[in-house]
Amino acid sequence: MILASTLGLAGLLGCSGGDFSAFVPTVKFQRLDLTSIDFERINVDFVFDIDNPNPIDIPLSSFSYALGFEGVDVLSGEDPDGLRLGSEGTSELALPITIEFANIFEVATATRGLDYIGFGLRGNFGFDTDLGPVAIEFDEEGSFPALRLPKFNLGQLRIETASGEGLGLGLDIDIDNDLGSALDFSNLDFTMNVAGVRLGGGTMAEVDEVPGATSKTVTIPFSVNYEDAANALGSVADGEQITLQLDALMDVDTPFGVLPLSVDERGDVELVDETSR
Repeated sequence: MILASTLGLAGLLGCSGGDFSAFVPTVKFQRLDLTSIDFERINVDFVFDIDNPNPIDIPLSSFSYALGFEGVDVLSGEDPDGLRLGSEGTSELALPITIEFANIFEVATATRGLDYIGFGLRGNFGFDTDLGPVAIEFDEEGSFPALRLPKFNLGQLRIETASGEGLGLGLDIDIDNDLGSALDFSNLDFTMNVAGVRLGGGTMAEVDEVPGATSKTVTIPFSVNYEDAANALGSVADGEQITLQLDALMDVDTPFGVLPLSVDERGDVELVDETSR
């Protein structure tokens, strides 16, 4: 994965028949640093070590790069950034990049069950030296975090219990996890509305874990008093459908840390009265 390139001296190496390769800086791709990530975008630093064998500082005159995923270019740019290589030593250069996950998955297909996908990063560093211009190319490959939003589909809304205080309901939700690793959902704070009327809401400290590349049905239990149930559900009968809006905030334990997730899901669900069966 680590590649050191020393080339592009053009006429320099042939100058006066001399070989100046010992004075040419070398580039090594060192690592990829994840600086921040959420379900929409990722910020990373591609970190290079550039070794300057010369006894003087060398300014970076040009820098270009192209970043691709699964063989398809997604992002390119130029940014010399005023870098100077220290004399007779190694300088660390970090290329900061922000990527929208939607852009990645427009070109990277067949990623279900993967936490990482392949990246390719190529380009060159240009330096002005006392001996002339030097271009050092790099061409790297590696693994890139590939976080995807879980998909939520609303299932049945069930009336599970009835008491003197109100109704105990449960909403089934199908959660599809596209990653290879499990996702653990917790600290759920939710509200549910029917036709713009609040039906109920609540919190759950622990929701459930959904294994990688798997869909799983979880149930959100909540209680409503009879007045709220009547206002929201009206005369809806057992087996009929209603349009339900779920708004929720939760934490998701991912391979890349615990991340907040906002859910805004609307769908037609069947109302099932289990107390009458």
